[in-house]
Amino acid sequence: MKFFDSDKKFFEFFPESFAWDLSNPAQEFKGFRLEDGLIFGRFSKEDIWNLLEETNVLTKLKERGYEDFFLETHFISFLDNRIFIKTKDNQVLIHIRLKLDDFEISKIHQSLRMMYIDWLLTQNVKMGKILGKKKLFSGQEYPGLNIFKEITRFILKISREVGSHGIFNVPEYFHDAVLFHSKFKFLDPKKEAIFLNLISTFKNYNLHLLSELIHTNRIFDEVEQKVYIWKHGEMFFTELVDIENMIFDRGYFEKLENYKNTNKFRILGII
Repeated sequence: MKFFDSDKKFFEFFPESFAWDLSNPAQEFKGFRLEDGLIFGRFSKEDIWNLLEETNVLTKLKERGYEDFFLETHFISFLDNRIFIKTKDNQVLIHIRLKLDDFEISKIHQSLRMMYIDWLLTQNVKMGKILGKKKLFSGQEYPGLNIFKEITRFILKISREVGSHGIFNVPEYFHDAVLFHSKFKFLDPKKEAIFLNLISTFKNYNLHLLSELIHTNRIFDEVEQKVYIWKHGEMFFTELVDIENMIFDRGYFEKLENYKNTNKFRILGII
């Protein structure tokens, strides 16, 4: 798998905290046929639809006023797949791209099966016509569907079924990281500290405004004496306690506390 083959726009990424595992996870798919188009070699289109039902994703779509929608899957490889929910006139409501591979996490020197959320998009195309583009977050064409909790459950179910040790993503935008942060943490304690500092410093600002200030380069770091620029980094989540404790150990949290004192932010310009 090549991680620079991504659905993210203008985004090239190679994991900072991972090393490629030289084993070939594709070997386990011997005997499967590519033409069957099974997601990760095991999920049929019907299986995916059932998982979307089980995790209340489809229920939430109906609550948002969508009744006539359909599932579309793009089988890129056994390790790389796209999942779409579209309206009858082919407008995208949900687009998820998931990848699977084995990595060695440099911190713990262990090879883990990892699921990567390459792309996660939900959009309420009906609301877009009402609100207009002024109220959108950076990177959005339409407002979201507010179904992140259900989508997360869906991805977790797939992750468990394929035997993944954990899930990671690389949020393009600050507001994406805020959504993921309910379960995920940055693998780099410095990035986690900066992220938490931003939230704490601007706790009285709504997320839309804070994200806009960050992505229009209007936050100044007085300690570093430079404009703060959002930097990508891996966020990681695992349900396996042993792995959680090895990666986010006492040393991680000690570094996190130390880094919290290395930034002092203020806003540049008039809001």
